[in-house]
Amino acid sequence: MDVPRPSSRVEIVAAMRRVRYEFKAQGVKKRKVTMDISTNGVRVTLRTKERKVRRFFRRKKKNTQPRESLELMHHPIYRIFYVSHDSSDLKIFSYIARDGSSNEYTCNVFKSKRNVSLRILLSY
Repeated sequence: MDVPRPSSRVEIVAAMRRVRYEFKAQGVKKRKVTMDISTNGVRVTLRTKERKVRRFFRRKKKNTQPRESLELMHHPIYRIFYVSHDSSDLKIFSYIARDGSSNEYTCNVFKSKRNVSLRILLSY
């Protein structure tokens, strides 16, 4: 969701909660994604469905190629403006990134299965 440039932490937390509650009110279904954080930036890809097969019955084939996944967004580190977590729910974290071409700020909110938001924030 596009947000104006925040000038304080209060505005950042308000933007994060506004994104969360607006999508919840609209009934938008959450998508399961995979997030890769590295020195190149943050890459978010759509999680692909895999069949659940017991490992000990399946032999690993040679020359298998990994499934291609759809990249939803990629933000280089220098374009990330702010990273935060929701203090009321430690499973929720967000970051605000600046778009290179339009100089608009977007707030991206994520919910994890476990309390990994503090670990992600400490990696920055």
